[in-house]
Formats: sequence, C-alpha cells, structure tokens
Amino acid sequence: MNHPLTKKFFCLFLGLVLFNSLFARKEKWEWKQKAIKAIRLVEKVILDGQLKEKVWQGKSITGFTQVDPDDGHSPTEKTEVWLAYDDNAIYVAARMHDSEPQKIIRLLARRDDFVDADYFLFYVDPYYDRRSGFKFAVNPSGSIADWTLYNDSWDDSSWDGIWESRTRIDEKGWTVEMRIPFDQLRFKRKEDGEYTWGVNFKRYIKRKNEIVIYSWCPKNESGVVSRFARMNGMSGIKPKKLFELTPYLVGKADFSTEEEGNPFATGEDFSADSGVDIKYGLKSNLTLDLSINPDFGQVEVDPAVINLSAAETYYSEKRPFFIEGANIFRFGIGGATSRIGADWGDPRFFYSRRIGHAPQGSVDTDGYIWYPDMTTILAAAKVTGKIGKEWNLGFMNAITQREYARIDLDGERSRAEVEPFSNYTVLRLNKEFNEGKQGLGFIATSVLRDLREKNLEATLNEKAFSLG
Repeated sequence: MNHPLTKKFFCLFLGLVLFNSLFARKEKWEWKQKAIKAIRLVEKVILDGQLKEKVWQGKSITGFTQVDPDDGHSPTEKTEVWLAYDDNAIYVAARMHDSEPQKIIRLLARRDDFVDADYFLFYVDPYYDRRSGFKFAVNPSGSIADWTLYNDSWDDSSWDGIWESRTRIDEKGWTVEMRIPFDQLRFKRKEDGEYTWGVNFKRYIKRKNEIVIYSWCPKNESGVVSRFARMNGMSGIKPKKLFELTPYLVGKADFSTEEEGNPFATGEDFSADSGVDIKYGLKSNLTLDLSINPDFGQVEVDPAVINLSAAETYYSEKRPFFIEGANIFRFGIGGATSRIGADWGDPRFFYSRRIGHAPQGSVDTDGYIWYPDMTTILAAAKVTGKIGKEWNLGFMNAITQREYARIDLDGERSRAEVEPFSNYTVLRLNKEFNEGKQGLGFIATSVLRDLREKNLEATLNEKAFSLG
C-alpha cells in the first residue's frame, strides 16, 4: 500500500465507488402513492357504454404510464377514467382514446380467457391490506375476465364474480362502463367516516403491444396490490347482506352401445338428482357457504393428462363451492416474490379435489360389475373471510357418502363397498403484521373414515391428521 502507484489506483477505485453510489442514490426511484376520490351518484347510471351521464362529464383520472414497450415513458394514446358509487355498487367508466379506432382489436372469448385483444382492467383492494383484492377485465367486444388477488402479486382466475359491463366503439376510440355490486367484494363495514380502498387501472393496446397503467411500478421493482393508488370519498354505504340461494333439479339420459349379457350396459340409463347451494354474508367480510348434494354437472371437464410418474396428478379446482375463498387455504407460499428452487412446490396440506374423488376401493370377483365414477358429497359447509383487524379465517367441513359397486354373477345381484363414509375438516388461521408484509399462521386438517370392509382397511387410514 506504501507504493505511490498502488495509492493512486486505490484512490481512483474509492472515488469510482463513491461516485457510483452517489449517482445510484440520485437516480433511485421512489414510489409515491397516488390518491383519487370516488363520486357519489345523484342520478341512475344506465350501462350502455355511451358515457352520457353527468358524472362522466366531470374531471377524469389521467396520468397513465407505459409498462410496455417503453417502461416509464408516456403513453401513445390518452386514457380517461371515472369512479362513482351508490348505496349498492361501485361504478367504473373509461374512455380509451385511439387515433385509429378502426384498428382496435376486439375478439370474442369465453369468460376468463385473456385473448390477444385490447383490454381495460380495474383493480381494487377493498380491505386495503395491500396484499389482496380483485381484478376485472373487459375488451371492446364485451368479453370479460375476473380474478382474485392474493400475496400482493399473485392472482387466481377460478373466482367468478357477478358484475356487469358494457362497451362501445366510436370515432374517438372505445369506452366501457362497469358496475360491481358491493356484495361481491369483501371489506370491513364502517358505520361512519370514509372508506379507504386501493385501486388501479390498466389498458392494453394490442396492435402496438402497448400496456399502460395508472399507478406505475418499474419492471425492476416488485409489488402489485401494494402499489395501488389510494381511493377515498366513499361514505354512508350500507351494502345489502349477501344471500344467494341456488336450487337445482337435473335429469340425465345416457345412451350408449348395448353390451350383450351385461345388465349394467343395456344401452340406456336414466337418473335424476336435486340439491341446493346457499351463500350467506355473516358480515361484509365473512361469508358462509352451504351445499347439500352439490351439483357439479356443469363443471368444466379436466384436460387429458398422461402421468408416467409415481407422483399424484394435481388438477385445478373448478367446483364453485370449493373456489370461494380458496386463497385463504393456501399454506407455506412465502413472500410475493419467493420462489423455491429444485422444483419444490408449496406444501400440500389441503387438496380439495380429494373430496368427492373416484372411489378408492376395488372389486375382485367374477361377473359383471358397475363401478361408481365419483363419491357423492352429501353436504358441505365453509366459512371464509377476515375476523378482527388482521386475522384471515378459513374453515370447511364436508361429508361424503358410502359408495358401493354393484355386481351381477349369473343373475345374482350383490354389492361391495368401494368408498367408506368420510368426514373432511380443515381449519386455517393467519395473522398479518406490518400492514400485511409479514404473517404467521397455521393449518390443521383431518380425515375420519368409517371403515367396515377389510379390503378398505388394508389401503386406507381410519383417521388422518396434519398440522402445519
């Protein structure tokens, strides 16, 4: 270090480090939360996409920033948004200005299919916990998609809310009006004072591969819900208690090729079934779901999968009863940007597709056999939501029926039990700290089976418990 040349290099190196640190500090991006205000409606809004109501003629929300292709730059097209509310719903209106409206890309799509088209998205965090919320998307053709948001930057499209929207294309571009009832959003009710929610807006201009957003976060930074703008101005709302009753009665006629001699394959089969689903809001942020003999006949069929491994194939949950509040039952997912390497997934303490799965027993006998393809869920109940200030609660209990295979041996009929009467329970509690940035929770599950047959006793546990 005493050599003059060494001292010069050391001083030069130290100077460069200090210069870089000062320069980086000067250029460091600091996020500043935007604030907007919702307007109470004094007239009825007719959802037609025309934006003729007086409330849409007032000052609009502007100031969008590009995400793609030039992150942080100004948009090439102007976007205007308005927010309003009444006693029952929140309303969002937007005008997407376009210099070439004839080139707007509009494609019809099934619900929740996010296709290559222009889109307008509305994000909302009603709890204002900076971690969870909802996302609603509409494209110019009127096709919609919606998601629940959780863990700040993750989403789940299996949730389907009940809301309305209308779009229209004109010489200025295209417009959208959205009406989202309060009973579809979970939030803490206030008897007095203003509500504070988090909101954001995003627009896709597909032909330009351009994405613009209102509350912008650079690509080299993390966070989605935590970056939302703060929405004030809502007060005096008393949303109606959520109550949905969905009875069903279904008849089935199945026609197939007759198999000679097989009494279970006569070529035709007729059956009928009935049940009821009930959804009830215990509080504005706590929901009770009840289902008696739930109807899963309209649920989308699982894709064909070839599994050559010894590991179980996990399918997405599509049954409405299990979708409600499903994110609360997720366990061990870590932070919003946490990823476990080496192909290690999250711990599966609760996999709802095991409730109502195909019977697990087998029949080893001669003769013709009819085997049930699923286990009937007799009844199920679930409570999900928030309790207190920062507690997330999820509790579910389901009872499944004892299932039998029918056997015909030379005209003699008998039956063999292939699935025992079972009870499934799961309890999930999570306490959030530091505005939802940290959390501590547990999950407990149990399976109780009434085993009567020796062949089932050899393969199934009578009692199974887990705690995480």
